Amino acid sequence: MAEKRKDGKGEIYLVPHTHYDAIWVFTKEDYFHINITFILKNVVELLEKTKDYKFMIEQTFLLEEVEREYPELFLKIAKYIKEGRIEIANGEYLMADTMIPSGETLVREILAGKKYVKEKFGVDVPVMWQADSFGLNAQLPQIYKKCGYKHVAFRRGAPIRKPSEFLWEGLDRTRILSHWMPLGYRAGLNLSKFDESYSKLKECAATSCILMPSGSGVTMPQPETGDAVKEWNRKHDVKMKIATVSEFFSALEKEGRDFQVVKGEMYCGKYSEVFPDCCSSRMWIKQGLSKYEDWLLRCERWSTISFLLSRDYPCDELENCWRKILFNAFHDAAPGTGMDDGYEEVRQHFNVLNTTLSSVFPSVLQSVVEKESEGKDGGDVVVFNSLSWKVRNWCEVELNFDVGKVRDVRGLKSGKEEAEIEVIKFARYEDGSLRFAKIGFVAAVPALGYKVYRILEKKPKAHHDKDFMMRGNTIKNRFFTVETDPSRGVVDIVHGKNSYTANQLVVEEETGDLYYHRQSLDYPVKTEEGAGVKYGSFRVENFYVDKSPLRYVINIRTNYFSLRWPYRLTEKREPLIWRHKFLSFTKKIIIYRDIPRVDFVTHVDNSHPRLRLRVRFSTDIESSDYVCGTQFGAVRRKTELAKHKVKDKWVEEPTGIFPSLGWVDYSDGKMGLSVIHKGIPENEVKDGNVHLTLLRCVSMLSSDGKTGPAVPVPDAREFKKYVFRYSAYPHRGDWQEGSSYKHAHEYNTGLVGFQITDVKLPLMKSFLKIEPDNVVLSALKKAEDKNEVILRFYESGGRRSDVCVTLFMEPKSVKVVNLIEKDDRNVKKDVKVKGGVIKLEMKAFEIVTLRLKF
Repeated sequence: MAEKRKDGKGEIYLVPHTHYDAIWVFTKEDYFHINITFILKNVVELLEKTKDYKFMIEQTFLLEEVEREYPELFLKIAKYIKEGRIEIANGEYLMADTMIPSGETLVREILAGKKYVKEKFGVDVPVMWQADSFGLNAQLPQIYKKCGYKHVAFRRGAPIRKPSEFLWEGLDRTRILSHWMPLGYRAGLNLSKFDESYSKLKECAATSCILMPSGSGVTMPQPETGDAVKEWNRKHDVKMKIATVSEFFSALEKEGRDFQVVKGEMYCGKYSEVFPDCCSSRMWIKQGLSKYEDWLLRCERWSTISFLLSRDYPCDELENCWRKILFNAFHDAAPGTGMDDGYEEVRQHFNVLNTTLSSVFPSVLQSVVEKESEGKDGGDVVVFNSLSWKVRNWCEVELNFDVGKVRDVRGLKSGKEEAEIEVIKFARYEDGSLRFAKIGFVAAVPALGYKVYRILEKKPKAHHDKDFMMRGNTIKNRFFTVETDPSRGVVDIVHGKNSYTANQLVVEEETGDLYYHRQSLDYPVKTEEGAGVKYGSFRVENFYVDKSPLRYVINIRTNYFSLRWPYRLTEKREPLIWRHKFLSFTKKIIIYRDIPRVDFVTHVDNSHPRLRLRVRFSTDIESSDYVCGTQFGAVRRKTELAKHKVKDKWVEEPTGIFPSLGWVDYSDGKMGLSVIHKGIPENEVKDGNVHLTLLRCVSMLSSDGKTGPAVPVPDAREFKKYVFRYSAYPHRGDWQEGSSYKHAHEYNTGLVGFQITDVKLPLMKSFLKIEPDNVVLSALKKAEDKNEVILRFYESGGRRSDVCVTLFMEPKSVKVVNLIEKDDRNVKKDVKVKGGVIKLEMKAFEIVTLRLKF
C-alpha cells in the first residue's frame, strides 16, 4: 500500500459536480430543463464571478443539447473547458449500465463521447467517473485503459472499505488506478459537515490525498462553496481546495505507486448498493436491448463487407441506430428503475431500431449478393453466418413462387451435399403448385460467410440416424435423451449419468419494487411440479408433439390458477374447480437431430400484479461456484449466497442474484449444464438449481422512498404478453471444455437465410475467419475518421491463444490501435501479416483492435 506523507497533512480535493440522469424520476425534457436552466447556467455565472471555482460535467448527451438549443451558453462552457475550469470526467455519450449491455455497446458509449469532446473542445478525458452505474463488470479495467483513461473514480460495488484507492485488476490482468467513493458522490455536498466527511474519508484513504465530491443528481451549484473552503482552511492545518478530479489523481500518483491490488468485478453490496434485482425489472427493455445490439452488430459487419466490395456504407443509418442503443443502455434506462413516462423514449428508440434495421439489414445482404454474383440462375436460397467460425445451426427461410413454377419443396442441395428440410407451413395456388413455403433446416455455413442452396423437388438422400427417435414419451438423439410428461410442463434431459429437470416454471411472492425483490415466504407460491402453498396450481390444457426428420417440437399449453378446489387432502382427491387464472403459458420445447442443445420458447400472458416468475433447471451437480458470460469474457461466482450468514452489517446482504450476458454454466468439472438465454440476464444458482428470472411484477418505483421517490409505476406490473427464448446445453467437462461461450454465441447470433433469384453465386464463401474459435469477433466496422476498417476480437475461453485471422482481401496495412481507434503505445503487439492472413498472440480475455487499410 502507498505510504501517507510523513507530515500527515495532505490535501483535500473538493470537486463540485452534478450527476446527470437522462431519464429516471423526470422525463428527458424535464432533465434537460433542470440541468441547463438551473444548473449549467448558474455554473457559468459562478465561474464568471469566482476565479477559484471549478466544476465537473459527465456526459456529452447533455452537452449536445446545450449546443443545439443554447449556443451562447455552449460557447461559454467550451471556453471554461479549454481553460481547465470545467473538467469533463466520464466523457461517455451517456453513463451506461455496465452489467446488462454488451461490451461493444460500452465501447461505443465511450467512443461517441470522447470523439465529441475532442472535436468540440480539443481535450482528452483522462478520468472515468462512474458515479451511479449499478456495479462494474470485470473487464472494465481493460476497456477503460484501452479507451485512453488513466484513472477510475466510482461509487458502487467495491468489495473492500479501505483503502479507497487501489489498483483495480481486470480479467486479462490489466490494472488501472482507481478510487472508490466511501461516502458516494455527495461527500462534500453539505458544506457545514466538512469535518465529519473528512474524518470518514481520511480513515479509508490510502494516502493523505482526499477526494471529496461535492454534488449530487440534479443539484444546483452552491455559490458559497468558495467561502466554505476558505473557512475550512482558516481553521485546519490540512488544506482544502476546489479542484478537478484529475488534480486529485495527479497528486495521488505523486504520493506513491505501491497500491493494493483488487481483482474482478465491482459488484458487492457490502458497502454500497448495486441493486441486483433490477436485472429483472421491465424485462422488455432487457430483451429489446439484447435483440437490437445483436441485430445492429450483424448489420454493421455485413455493411463493412459491402463497403469493401463496393465502397457503399450506410453511415447515417448505422450512426442513428447506435445513438438509440446508447440511450437505451443508459444506467437508469437498461435497469428499468425509473418512472413509467421516462420509458416512452426507450420504446420509441426500439421502434426506430426495428424500422431501420428491418430495411437496412436485408438491403445490405442483398448488396453483398449482387456484388458476389457471377451471372444468373445459380441458386434459390442463400444462408449467411455472422460469426467468425463455421456454424452448424438451425435456419428458417420463407419462399414465394409464381403460379405453376414449383410443385413441392422436398430438400435443398449445395454442391454434392443434399439437406433434408422441414416444411413448417405452406400455401398452394388453385392448380396445386406452391405459392408460399416456410422451411427449416440445419445449415453448415463458413465463418462470416454464406452458403448457397438449390431447391430439390424430389426427396433428398435421407440421413438415417438410428439414434434420433421418439418412443412413448421419450425422445432420443445422439447427444442426450429427453423424457417428457404430458401431465406437467417440464422435461428431463438425461446426459450420460446426469439428469436435469428442465424448464420448470416457478411462481414466487413479490412484495418489492423496481430496485429490490422482497418476499415473506421462504418457499415458492407454486412450482409446476406442485410444490408451494396449497391453494393454487398449474394445469396442463394441451400437449402434443410435432415431428419431422430434423426435430421434435413439444407443444404445451398450461395455465396457473390461484385457487383450485379441493385444496386439502389433495393427495387423495383430484381438483374439481379451478378459479382465478392470472397467468397463461404456451411452451415450445425443441429437440434437434443434429444440434446438441434443447431450445425453449415460452409465451407468457400475465395479468398478475405481484409475482416473480422464474424458470428452473434442476441438476444433481454439486459445486461451490458457477460461471457466467460477461462483457468480453466470463466471470466465476459463488453459489448458495442466499444462505450465507454475514457477520458484519451489509448495505445489501448477498442474495445470490447476479446478471449474466448470454449464458450461465454450472458444472463440477466432469459434467455440466449451460443455460443460454436471449436478454434474460438475472440468474441465481442454489441447491443445485439454475434459475433465470423471466418476470418481476411490481407497482412502486421505491416502496419505502429510500432508493428513490415512492412513485407508483403501474406499467411495471407487467400486464403484457412476453416471449422468452432460452436453451439448455448439457456437456462434458467444465465451461471451457464444453465451449459454453461458443454455443451461446451460436444461439444468440443465428443464421439468416433468404430466397434469391436471377443471381449466380459461388457455392460458399468466407469473408473473415478467426482461429481458434475461443477468439470471438466483436466488431467489424468502417473506421470513424477514414475509409479504413476496424476489426475487433477478444479471447473468451480464459486461455492464451495463437490467433490466425484470414481475410478474403489482402490489406495494405495492419495496425494495432486502442478501442477508440487511436494509436496508443500501451496496446502495441507483434502482428505478422502475409497476404490475407494475420497472426498474433493473445492473452486470456484480451481484447484486440486492428485498423486495416485496403
